[in-house]
Amino acid sequence: MRFSKLIGASILVVASVLASSFTVASAANAAQTGQAEEAQGGQFTRFDNWEVHYIAFPSTMLQPEIASRYNIRRSGARGLINISVLDTAREDKPAQRVALQGYALNSVGQRINLQFRRFVEEPAIYYIAEVGHENEDRLRFFITITQGNRSEELRFTHTFYR
Repeated sequence: MRFSKLIGASILVVASVLASSFTVASAANAAQTGQAEEAQGGQFTRFDNWEVHYIAFPSTMLQPEIASRYNIRRSGARGLINISVLDTAREDKPAQRVALQGYALNSVGQRINLQFRRFVEEPAIYYIAEVGHENEDRLRFFITITQGNRSEELRFTHTFYR
């Protein structure tokens, strides 16, 4: 279970719980790349030797102690995006340090800029962004992943409920 080891124990608990109750919709990305796959509570997309794991879920799924430790505001109107990038060129699939920039478009086309924070819990490296939402708000995510001169765009959708 390399993915389990690579996304940090605190967030993994949430991702595991969410696996049975939430689905991250990735129709846009799957249509674009044809490579979206489910992976333990989230999904991942391959870009050459990168395996990009991602999941969106309500911030209220975090236990208060965990949210406090990571300075995350729990609210019925806030969701979290968790992304981890692994290098599949190596057998141990090490987590990668990357730069993430992105935005979401809500159901009425309004742009919501995302601010990603990096969390390092060796050997895991993961990136978390918070996003506000309305009830039954279908958000389309556009996230640019950059490392050196390389850049890839992750696209997926997720509907948040209050």
